[in-house]
Amino acid sequence: MELIADTIDLNDYTDGPDFRASVRPVSDFSEQVKADLDPHAPQDQSPGLLLRKTRRLLHFRPGEVTVWCGYNGHRKSMMTSQAAIDLATQGERVLICSLEMLPWRTMSRMTRQACGMAHPAAVLIDKFHSWTNDKLWLFDHMGRIAPARALALCRYFADVHQGTHIVLDSWMMICSSEEHLDEQKQFSTDLCRLAQETGLHVHVVAHCRKPSGTGSEEKPPTRYDIRGSGAISDQAANTLIVWMNKKKFAKLDSNPNDIEALNEPCGILKCDKQRNGSWEGSVQIWHDDASLRFCDDRISRVDPYHFSVE
Repeated sequence: MELIADTIDLNDYTDGPDFRASVRPVSDFSEQVKADLDPHAPQDQSPGLLLRKTRRLLHFRPGEVTVWCGYNGHRKSMMTSQAAIDLATQGERVLICSLEMLPWRTMSRMTRQACGMAHPAAVLIDKFHSWTNDKLWLFDHMGRIAPARALALCRYFADVHQGTHIVLDSWMMICSSEEHLDEQKQFSTDLCRLAQETGLHVHVVAHCRKPSGTGSEEKPPTRYDIRGSGAISDQAANTLIVWMNKKKFAKLDSNPNDIEALNEPCGILKCDKQRNGSWEGSVQIWHDDASLRFCDDRISRVDPYHFSVE
């Protein structure tokens, strides 16, 4: 996996494009409109998660922003790292900008997910890392970056590496204060515009507020619970919620053989908004502790991704 150094000069990518070429007559879009309204046209072929339950329901289209949100500690980043492997498997070029974790730790987790086991052999690790060339990149930086630099990084990846997806993890490491709502709204607006300009699909990880009063994390949040400005979810094309069933884990801590708890889902993935798709809803997910992979059910075998058999 290639590292993009945080010392890279991004000055050439801080300004947006010239909009004169974007003013076009309506008739230019007639063929796209006909294809969109054709009842016999093929289904949306945009990439998505490789979970069986979401494969035909959830798509990550060019020029969109997806917000991945949830409570602190509910494995949002783990889900997006699996999504990055899924996207690379489908021929996408993905940059992960993980601002809260060292790059090698991010890659260690992804290696477990890709290999389908806790301790893959060195030869399998090498094979996976070789497979990632021209598919996956990491931004070699930990800690906060300014919104303007984050936007420039997106433009750089789209231009220099012909990138198609970028994961910004997380929102609070770019707009650090929940009180600066104007900054958050402006960054959200700029991010959506950038996605449309470049064709990138931008994935942003955001945190939800802890339930107030007597509330608890036993109930999944909604997009209205995202910390900060409402523009974060309002302007995004898609909002996905990752929620883990902490009550199940507490039961298993007390009794690892609790059959009832073992049969409960480990959590849900909820599509709370999909502007350009017809599906919104929730699917139950299970989490495999050894591989750190999210699965459709408890009994399916966790196999390595196809890179291991090519």
